[in-house]
Amino acid sequence: MRDINVYGFIGDGWDETDMTATKFANELKEANGEAVTIHVNSGGGDVFDANTMAELLRAYQGESTCIIEGLAASAASYFALTADKVVIGDSALMMIHNPYSFSGGTAEDLRKTADFLDKVKSTIVNQYVRKTGKDEGAISDLMDAETWFTAKEAVENGFCDSIVDMEPVAACIDPEQAKRFKNAPKDLLDTHAVVDGNGAGETEPTIPGSNNGGKAVSGADKVETGAVSKTVCVNGKFLTY
Repeated sequence: MRDINVYGFIGDGWDETDMTATKFANELKEANGEAVTIHVNSGGGDVFDANTMAELLRAYQGESTCIIEGLAASAASYFALTADKVVIGDSALMMIHNPYSFSGGTAEDLRKTADFLDKVKSTIVNQYVRKTGKDEGAISDLMDAETWFTAKEAVENGFCDSIVDMEPVAACIDPEQAKRFKNAPKDLLDTHAVVDGNGAGETEPTIPGSNNGGKAVSGADKVETGAVSKTVCVNGKFLTY
């Protein structure tokens, strides 16, 4: 049995807890067909890294179980659903919403970005439909509304298979990300659930900023809230360094 931790930002972040598609592929390669348990406490991240991780997990030859321990939001939520078995801690949360990106340029540039986001959304919708059996319209509506699920609601809606009793794990998230979410539960915004500094949430767009053919623009830089100290959540424990 191998344990793989997805506790930080998904994508090319700057913290050792972050998980990239390359790191995840290497972890699965080292598992070499053994049963794997994937522990998730992440606010999401880059759509394309998450998509790659989802396909890698779906193709893995060994048995896979995903345990949502604190938070599976945004890209982390649909990645987690690709395991053979998906369980969620009784105090954990799941959130689904639409992908987003920064863009600039002409009106035509902006229209192209909007069309591209629609295509990306369709791939994410398919991930949720495949797990839950819900129709595409119902999933799309849930994403439009930025829907948060308790463990019970996640199981009732088919996103998770069962609830497990476990020691409570803080659903840590970056405060800048928390401000951006429309419907984040109040408990998540309390000081015990929010990370000072860059934590496990999305600190940059789910899709890299695009302008004139996909070049990054200044507004797409990762938000940084401090260079002296940083607090992260690792396995439910807050660590400052």
